[in-house]
Amino acid sequence: MKKFSFVALLVFAANFVMAQDLDEIKKYTLLGQVQKAKESVDKYMSVEKNAKKAEGWFYKGTIYNQVSKDTAKQHAESAALKSQAFDFLKKYRELDPKAELLTEQSNGPLFDIYVGYASELGIKAYTSKDIASAHEDFKKGLEVHDYIFTNNITGNNGFKFEALDTILVLYTAITAGELKKPDDAAVYYKKLADANVTGDQYIDTYQVLTEYYKTKKDDGAFSEILAKGRKFYPKNEEYWMAIETEQAIDGVAKPALFEKYEELLTRHPESYSLAYNYAVELYHYIYSDEMKNANTNEYKAKLEAAGKKALANKQTIEANFLMTNFLYNNSIDIADEARKVKGPKPDDLKKKKALEAESTKVMNDCIPYAEALVSIFEGLPKPKGSEKVNYKQSLVILKNVYEVKKDAAKVAALEKKISVVE
Repeated sequence: MKKFSFVALLVFAANFVMAQDLDEIKKYTLLGQVQKAKESVDKYMSVEKNAKKAEGWFYKGTIYNQVSKDTAKQHAESAALKSQAFDFLKKYRELDPKAELLTEQSNGPLFDIYVGYASELGIKAYTSKDIASAHEDFKKGLEVHDYIFTNNITGNNGFKFEALDTILVLYTAITAGELKKPDDAAVYYKKLADANVTGDQYIDTYQVLTEYYKTKKDDGAFSEILAKGRKFYPKNEEYWMAIETEQAIDGVAKPALFEKYEELLTRHPESYSLAYNYAVELYHYIYSDEMKNANTNEYKAKLEAAGKKALANKQTIEANFLMTNFLYNNSIDIADEARKVKGPKPDDLKKKKALEAESTKVMNDCIPYAEALVSIFEGLPKPKGSEKVNYKQSLVILKNVYEVKKDAAKVAALEKKISVVE
């Protein structure tokens, strides 16, 4: 009879016990008794020699992931278990590069951890308004995604991740923004912008980044993102124009500010909002306290040009109202200058006559804008309170103009309209 050495018997016994332990772990796992499976695998892996072998790490990873799904557990505990599960499965793949136990399951446990972070934990935390937890879950989900992609790990039917999980990156960026972490948000939004993503759900990518780089005074990055935003979302031009204007005039005082507007108008002659806002800035400057005794003719000429450009690009109540008020007030300003000329000399009389003629011309120039305003206001189905006020003011300006022109019929017609405005 063949004899076995005592040492051989010990090795056989140890292997038998180890096999029993693994069978027990597998049994509890198959029965869905995940807590008992966890206790068994923890006990098994507490043995030093077992921890040196790959198989135990596979079971520990898959079991911890299953335990993390227990709805009775708090979010933090589930997230911690899922993180450990991911680490255990990575350890398994380090010890067994072929990772046969994972490939037999089409790497399902790894993909399941990814889904767990993105949906089971992340979305649930976000809808519960636990933004901080959702943000960490989304970040962890991206970590799992990147690990799977980098290691060329495939799922069912050869499924592979794309290099960039655009939706999950977007969620991570959004939650960072909601947590008032602009630097973190910019990191994730930049990933999307670098990938040139488009679609309605990604417009914030370019808007947030333009705001971010404007604040950081990073002109190069600002210009690059602005160009992409304009290219991918041309219908959002009003926003792009506004942010570009803000960036260009930031910290620039008047009157140097107007040079910036002129530069922008050279680049964007088709922009209504740019021309209109420029005209508004000029109007406020001309009639500011600091310019009371200054010669504002240069700025008045610029205002008229900007107002005309705005209306050439787009007919609006606001631009017509601005031009009506400006030209009417300017005609009065010029008339006042004419009255100040008192001398009897030919040159004085000539100057006075020229100013009076200019005042009349400017007042005549005001009429088309005022009439356009009246026409627009009268076409409104339900004018608001402010619109009624502006409508009445437009009528009063027209009445005053026609009084100067001594057109009694038009004055009477306008007075009748004024009387019925609420």
